[in-house]
Amino acid sequence: MLKTALRFAFVVFVSFVLLTSRSALQLTPVEELAKVHLYSLVQWELENFLDKWLYRVRLLLPGDSIDEQAKVDLVLEYFQLGKRGNELKRDIEEARDSSQGGNGDRLDALEAELTQLKKTRGSMRNRVEEVMEGTIDSIVAKEGLVTGGAIRALGVHFPPVDFRLEPSPNVLVVSPRDRIEMIDGILLTPGITVEEMEALEEQVLKERDLSILVQGTGGVATYPAVISPDFSLKGMLITAAHEWLHHYLFFHSLGSGYGKNPNVTSLNETLATIFGWEVGNIAYMQFEADQAVDSSTQSVEPLPTSEHELPEYEFDFRLEMHTTRVKTEELLGKGKIEEAEQYMEDRRLFLAENGHYIRKLNQAYFAFRGTYADSPESISPIFDQLSDLRSASMSLGDFVKVVAAVSSYEEFLALLE
Repeated sequence: MLKTALRFAFVVFVSFVLLTSRSALQLTPVEELAKVHLYSLVQWELENFLDKWLYRVRLLLPGDSIDEQAKVDLVLEYFQLGKRGNELKRDIEEARDSSQGGNGDRLDALEAELTQLKKTRGSMRNRVEEVMEGTIDSIVAKEGLVTGGAIRALGVHFPPVDFRLEPSPNVLVVSPRDRIEMIDGILLTPGITVEEMEALEEQVLKERDLSILVQGTGGVATYPAVISPDFSLKGMLITAAHEWLHHYLFFHSLGSGYGKNPNVTSLNETLATIFGWEVGNIAYMQFEADQAVDSSTQSVEPLPTSEHELPEYEFDFRLEMHTTRVKTEELLGKGKIEEAEQYMEDRRLFLAENGHYIRKLNQAYFAFRGTYADSPESISPIFDQLSDLRSASMSLGDFVKVVAAVSSYEEFLALLE
């Protein structure tokens, strides 16, 4: 009970700090234009924080625990149901679009099955979250990313791994038109339609002369973090670990510079990407591998690199997207804004012809995607620099601690020396 009380107190503290740090007393001009679609962090906390922790208190009651194998089976079943749910959604769309008659009964049956599936999956959510959080938490502890002293002796880790499986909000990305730079990121409700996205983008462009993009997210580091339930098991574990590291970095020098400098923001996101990939893969093996096998002897799937070879006839999306970013930078650097925007649209159509559909390709798109230095939309060396440092580190935990302590990109470069 003491351990749970301490964890609860810590989470209250973390939630308060993270929430108040994101609060604003006055809307910006762009937020004012988007206010009907704004995502409420206060509402998110009110709806999810107490619900999760009341569930954790119920777990302390006698007879409400399950063994380790049952936990693994429950998580795997949850994701099997998710896979079946996606199949049902496709079948429902096909039944609705079918030009042939007589699909009414089949459509009703499919919708009824999907409704029941969602209900079943929803009833499993709290337990599944708890199991996955515990798995990631144990890996974090082994890497030494926990508090020390008496708190550590009690098994209380700070910040606690805590996330909610719910539709993730969209983000309204704001960039100037004359350069690629994310100057604002505004959370929007996950239910906004494509028509509403495009109307908002057009309005902001017209009234503020800014490059705007409404972009979906797979997860956001609220507290608890919100993680999309549409991921695969591995994808969800990777994303959950990624968002947890943002919670961790918030209380360190690197995290305090997030959003204040493009390179520092990219350091945050790219470090979280490397960490999330490594921890997520380890966690995934604990669910999928033979439980009798020591997971420490298994190899972690490496993070994809930006350098790879493809047969000449195969379309290389990474190369083509990187080429697009470099050319766009060149045009904007010469002050050719309209030419750069037309070039990006031409390239968007070219990518679509080769099977890669992007709704809108503009300065805001590159500003958002380019923050992740491992992506083809980035021209930053930060991913390669972090990868070299990771290879030279004794452990993942040591790697994270060293990078988390830097407060500027210049300090990071000095660290590499």
